[in-house]
Amino acid sequence: MSLCYRCEHRAKYLETGERPRFECGEVRKSKSSCYYYVPIMPIVLQRDKGDKRPVAAPWLFSARSHFVRMPENLKLDVKKYKDGYMMYWKLKM
Repeated sequence: MSLCYRCEHRAKYLETGERPRFECGEVRKSKSSCYYYVPIMPIVLQRDKGDKRPVAAPWLFSARSHFVRMPENLKLDVKKYKDGYMMYWKLKM
């Protein structure tokens, strides 16, 4: 499984053209091992005007939504598992 297609650095490169490492902008390639991986940050969405469908429904029945902003109160956290670890964004409390 590759990391680059699931990394915040690749997403930012695709949106802005900026990249912290050369490899982050190599969109036809992806690394299976990286020291700079950061999971994609969730975003704040808003349901499109007039769309009354639920936000979290199966694809055919869910509302269309659009980007509003990046959340402010997130920090990167790590959960340890027996066979590895998981990095995820957690609300700061």
